[in-house]
Amino acid sequence: MFIISDIDKILPLHKLFDILRKFFLSILLSIMCLSASAQLNNSDLNLLHYEYASPFRFGFSLGINVFDFTTANTLNNVMLDGVSHRVRADVVTMHSGFDINAIVDYRIKRQWNLRALPGISFGARNLEFYDDDTNELLHTMKIGSNYIELPVHLKFSAKRNSNFRPYVFAGINGRYNLSGGNDIKRGVFFGISNTEVFGEFGFGFEFYLAYFKFSIEAKFSTGAGNVLTKGATEGYEAYYNAIDKLYSNMFMLKFHFE
Repeated sequence: MFIISDIDKILPLHKLFDILRKFFLSILLSIMCLSASAQLNNSDLNLLHYEYASPFRFGFSLGINVFDFTTANTLNNVMLDGVSHRVRADVVTMHSGFDINAIVDYRIKRQWNLRALPGISFGARNLEFYDDDTNELLHTMKIGSNYIELPVHLKFSAKRNSNFRPYVFAGINGRYNLSGGNDIKRGVFFGISNTEVFGEFGFGFEFYLAYFKFSIEAKFSTGAGNVLTKGATEGYEAYYNAIDKLYSNMFMLKFHFE
């Protein structure tokens, strides 16, 4: 099965993300130049048929993401390597990931759309364990998350102004994690739930170009349930017992092509 650890064997992740970042910035700069050129002449409206033709639209989306956890710590004293610690867990170091989605958009009314974006999302979180009294770092778990996802959003768009239109959206996202299990070799001593449901909201800006519509979108995704549902590896229960509840949070910057 193709997971993020397999990617790292082919190309180091930091190099892969740097390539993707440069690719996205190049696209963004090109789109902004094209849009600025079109705005110089308000009569030069692109894709005039776009809002009146078939109610269904299709496309694809590329994005970069940052995964996070919200932790509820027990702050109980636990034994680690024979020493008692009052442990606090938190995500301090962030890692960027990437996602790829298809777009199926249905126009309900002129300014209202229902859309589904099935896809895959790759990322990782460093869950770091500290002594709450001394702030000493005790252990770091790099938890890789590779999701199959199905976001469904209700989207409201403002009226089109020349070749530009802003919008907001909200919805839900069901995700299935392909890599949420224990991995002693990587220092991950407990797993997280494979199935997660997220509430999502965000905003974006649409640019009507000569041959397609391009959108830049910021999306916030908050997990609805506690993902700390799997038991710990035998002998490492202290890390599991240090956390009461664990919730997933994500931020994504998306680039849509329709």
